[in-house]
Amino acid sequence: MRTFRYYSVELVLVAILGGAVAYFGYLLYGLLGPSYSLEPFSGERARYYLGQQLSFGPRVPGSEASVQTRDWLSADLSERLWDVIIQPYALSDSVTLNNIIAQKGDGPETGPVIILSTHYDSRIASDRDADEEKRSIPTPGANAGASGTALLLELARVLDVEKSNVTVCLVFFDGEDNGGLPGWQYALGSETFVQRLATDTPRCSSPSVAIYLDLVAAADANIAAVEPDSQSIVDALRETAHKLGYGEQFRGPQVRDEVDALTHFTEAGIPAVMLADLGYDYRHTTSDTLDKTEASTLQQLGDILKSWIEAGAEFR
Repeated sequence: MRTFRYYSVELVLVAILGGAVAYFGYLLYGLLGPSYSLEPFSGERARYYLGQQLSFGPRVPGSEASVQTRDWLSADLSERLWDVIIQPYALSDSVTLNNIIAQKGDGPETGPVIILSTHYDSRIASDRDADEEKRSIPTPGANAGASGTALLLELARVLDVEKSNVTVCLVFFDGEDNGGLPGWQYALGSETFVQRLATDTPRCSSPSVAIYLDLVAAADANIAAVEPDSQSIVDALRETAHKLGYGEQFRGPQVRDEVDALTHFTEAGIPAVMLADLGYDYRHTTSDTLDKTEASTLQQLGDILKSWIEAGAEFR
């Protein structure tokens, strides 16, 4: 009987030791194993990222606030194990602007390439402000600029790229939102990116689809899917929205009367869609502030894009 008790205690100790080894092995796998996150998209966290950009001040191209935003974005993306490229281009002899590109995946040889893009700069002048005296003041750029950037940064945190066997390229354009002002044209950042797509970012070359996001956080957003010839992409996104219980999304039609990233993508033969609330009342005004945005708007669009991409980003 004593022998039996002795061995029983020994067996219990061995079992405890084995469980401890297994547990610490599990923890080690979590640290050294796959780095992607399985967390859900958080609209609240995305809105926090939106507010963080506003804290730097207007992200006017070439300004200190723009540099701070660039460095903050690059550091956060690198910390989340995205491969980050800074793509400089000259605005003038004295001013250099910078697109930010973050990549995950092995490139077009192994599966579909998805480009998700937005702009992080804000407009130099609030030229649509109702108060004429404020029209020379830079816009805060909460929805017009910071919203798309915030949404992509939160997607960078939660996208499971390995699950879907796709390559995802997150692109943050600089110098995109000052067209119509003296000495400026629209969409300089996206024009540069598309022109240098194959040379600067070969893993992003030959994309299956490009999506451009802007004005995606307003409380009463009427986000439309603007597409010249890619209705199948819109249909796939709407189908995903219905599966998630979000009902009818991407309403429209909306008037699009300026050159933008969508223009450059489609001219290059890339299937592309722009998701934007082009009727946003506070665009390019001093009232484009944090209080005009809602976490719930970011939540729905973030959920839709995450679900669609992780399912393989298919469209017919």
